[in-house]
Amino acid sequence: MPDFPDHPVIQQLERTGYPNGTEPRYPRCPVCGGECETVYKTRDYEIVGCDLCLRPVDAWECSECFQ
Repeated sequence: MPDFPDHPVIQQLERTGYPNGTEPRYPRCPVCGGECETVYKTRDYEIVGCDLCLRPVDAWECSECFQ
């Protein structure tokens, strides 16, 4: 019985663990550079941060909201 080589995708998976041979890219925040899940944009679609570099603050406890 002839010995057939594995399909190239299988060879890459065996070598690297990924089908195309390279690790997948993950989203990064353009503000802090961290690997993130969510980015926040202004109404003008400008990114202001992500779930790593921004934190929610209660407006009732923020003195800047009462000026």
